[in-house]
Amino acid sequence: MDIVSKYIDGCGILGILRRDGSDKVPGDLAITAMQPAKPRGAGLGAGFAVFNDEGGPLRLGVFSRESLLDYVDGIVRDWLTKGDFTIVSGGVRAKLDGVVDLEYMVDGVDDINDLTRVVNGINDELWRNGRAGRVYYWGRYVTVFKGVGYPEDVAEVYDISKVSGDLWLAHVRFPTNSPGYLPYWSHPFSVGNIAVVHNGELSSYGLQATQLSLYLGIHGLVGTDSEVVAYLMHYLVNVVGLGITDSIKLLIGGDVGSDSLSGEVVRKLGWVSLDGPFAIAMGVKTDDDLYLIAIADRFKLRPIVVGYDEHNYYVASEEAQIRVISPKARVWTLEPGGYFIVSLKRGIIAWGRPIEQIDVFFPERSFPRYVGDDAIDAHGLGYREINEEILRRALMGRKVIRVVNVNGQRYIGNNLPRHGISGVTVEIYGTPGNAMANLNNGVDFIVYGDVQDDVGDTMHGGSIVIHGDARDVVGQALQGGYIFIRGNAGNRVGIQMREYVNKRPYLIVGGRVDDYLGEYMAGGVIMVLGINAYLMGKDVELVGRHVGSGMVGGRIYIRGRVDEGKVGLSTVITNTKVLEELSNDGLVYGDLVLRTLRKFSFSAKPSIEYRELGEDEIRELMPVLLKYAQYFDLGRDLVEEFMGLKYTVITRSSLGIIE
Repeated sequence: MDIVSKYIDGCGILGILRRDGSDKVPGDLAITAMQPAKPRGAGLGAGFAVFNDEGGPLRLGVFSRESLLDYVDGIVRDWLTKGDFTIVSGGVRAKLDGVVDLEYMVDGVDDINDLTRVVNGINDELWRNGRAGRVYYWGRYVTVFKGVGYPEDVAEVYDISKVSGDLWLAHVRFPTNSPGYLPYWSHPFSVGNIAVVHNGELSSYGLQATQLSLYLGIHGLVGTDSEVVAYLMHYLVNVVGLGITDSIKLLIGGDVGSDSLSGEVVRKLGWVSLDGPFAIAMGVKTDDDLYLIAIADRFKLRPIVVGYDEHNYYVASEEAQIRVISPKARVWTLEPGGYFIVSLKRGIIAWGRPIEQIDVFFPERSFPRYVGDDAIDAHGLGYREINEEILRRALMGRKVIRVVNVNGQRYIGNNLPRHGISGVTVEIYGTPGNAMANLNNGVDFIVYGDVQDDVGDTMHGGSIVIHGDARDVVGQALQGGYIFIRGNAGNRVGIQMREYVNKRPYLIVGGRVDDYLGEYMAGGVIMVLGINAYLMGKDVELVGRHVGSGMVGGRIYIRGRVDEGKVGLSTVITNTKVLEELSNDGLVYGDLVLRTLRKFSFSAKPSIEYRELGEDEIRELMPVLLKYAQYFDLGRDLVEEFMGLKYTVITRSSLGIIE
């Protein structure tokens, strides 16, 4: 059953770069890796870009409305001729529902910047004249294939299974701020020997489009964020002359400290800093190397994972995209504002988070496999079929239900609560997709592998046991039961957790977490243990920034001392002109209130203690940790050892009044 159009997640991205010494990457690998991401699209755009390091003849890819083919061809030829370029050949490459894809071979180009200026002129003229056509890629090292549809549709039109390359990018599109009815708006977007795919939205788009028109004379952008990112990268690398790492630092707008980036350069180029929720993958060919790059926004509001195996490096929206082509790949997430840079010749240049975190928290590992003959084989099944079979077996009285070969299927187990199923154990072998065990109320889920985003949302009871890592937003609005994670968790873990009377949820992470742990927490208990770091004797912090932001209840225990600057997101109202504005706007009432606000400042920072656990806490937490340890074969001795350690304990604070 095709349910893709009904359940949309947002665009899906992919990058694959072969390792030096490995064979070229076949197109089939990119096609297969996009299948788990299909639910992220809407059938309104998809595409691929392939890079070859050795290069080839210079080519231009041009879309034209079929009814305006002669006009578009004439514009392209006229501009190229005026630019002193020779058209060696030109012809129809494909036909795409009213749009013709043309490809031209060009000679006489010594500087890609010269050709880029001509292309900008062509696109400006075509865009002014009813969007008649579009030059959508040009260069010696990259070829782009894109259209309206899903990735497999584009792959079939261009016979991508017969194409190989050193680097692949791919994309499936869910249009937001630009149309989806023509391939002009499909990804990847390419500028010279740079290609980009993204998921998300750039709130900085307007500023950057304006600046690009000033610096590069571009006036005919199609209105899609990836195109702006490609032009920004082209500007930094090919016009300004910066290196790859410095260019990425400027784009991400984070730590720009570098010997080659003076303060003056940073100030002058500050406008290139990307803002908004995004995850981006790009390929870049320079004179000396071929690069695969991934970046996440500073708040990590869009998913992105990276990894490698003995043959290739990977970037993807979802881990399942990597697992479907490389089950044993080493995979980890970018930290908020992180960037991953890897090149064909140099290998990994930037890991996306501190290398010590990679070594301690993301080691190479394997998970148990179930070899019995009574399991549900999820290979080739959609989530509805999996859920229906789990339900059927539960209604038959089966107490343990196993599902093998899971890879990216969403919503597993979400049908069980409405049928009143409880007291059942569901074992999952593989990588379940987003939103597993939401609204769980009495079922025990055990996952032998990693899980993707939004697991255990609004869970009321039962347990979720994860032998690997969990990604972002695990345990959102958790209000009963247990979530035990042996590995790490991502951003916004345990947000809006709550408890009612004697119904208290517990969320325990054996590794580390990223930003916004326990945001808006109203009840329950979170523990972050850093077990591997402790056993290795590594003194590393186990949490990111803004722990307990907006916290109004519950408790967070983090083994070891946490920098107080990482706790909370203080909201301070001071006795300044702001109060006058609030009063004028009717937001502060009464002279007495205004005088009080003038006198005091308010801080919502949570309470922080660094201490050993108290007797009551040990009495409460010991049985929970013993239960946790039993699942992961950790032993009672280790639990007792952890009970005697010091923790940073974070609880809500009454409104702090500071005179």
